[in-house]
Amino acid sequence: MIDGLERAVRILDLFSSDAPEWAVSDVCRALDLPKTTVWDYMQSMVSLGLLRRTGRGRYRLGWHAFQLGLRARMTSEISEPAWTEMRDLVAAHQETVQLTSRHHGEVVHLEKITPRTGVRINATRVGERLPAHCTAAGKAMLAHLSPRELRGLYGDGPLGSLTARSLTALPALEAELSAVRERGYALDTEEAFEGVCSVAAPISNRHGDVSWALSMSFLEYRLPTHGETYARAVADAARRLSEHAP
Repeated sequence: MIDGLERAVRILDLFSSDAPEWAVSDVCRALDLPKTTVWDYMQSMVSLGLLRRTGRGRYRLGWHAFQLGLRARMTSEISEPAWTEMRDLVAAHQETVQLTSRHHGEVVHLEKITPRTGVRINATRVGERLPAHCTAAGKAMLAHLSPRELRGLYGDGPLGSLTARSLTALPALEAELSAVRERGYALDTEEAFEGVCSVAAPISNRHGDVSWALSMSFLEYRLPTHGETYARAVADAARRLSEHAP
């Protein structure tokens, strides 16, 4: 990978809804890079519209970053057909539904629809990334990796956790992914957010690559009574999307 491009992406990755504004010194500490290097990169990114100065020696994402995000969303080959299935799922079950993709060991929510009535799950946000092994959507996609690919992502070390229920050992994750393949859907039982459960199913393209997952999130108390119904509905919708995915 080109060093300059990698550094620019690492800087952009720091910006999130929880940390929308950064100073050069903050970026230096976060990425362990020299101040002159970070300064040069951030000035170039300002000139390209990827960042903007706030007037207090701090920076936020710029118009070009926003434009690129919109273009990615508008030109996605799966977003438009997924919206139809997502709207139908929300209308039928009054739960929050997400379309998710994976990049290495993380997942990102590409689309999200919440019900007009009932309980809305606000923990998940479009564009935010989460550890794949802590989410139903992530496990639905990880289940289609080979053992070698999975080991390449996680090595032999402990896995990070978001809650006390998160899987923290690779053997436990491997066993869970085997169960996902057997039943055709993945389950997250408060592994990403306390009090929130999710079910997810993989979406494959015409080449058989699993590039996305469809998930439904709901409050934990609904799992015993509604979990199987939600799982079947999500799996059926994901299957239909796979049949028509380019």
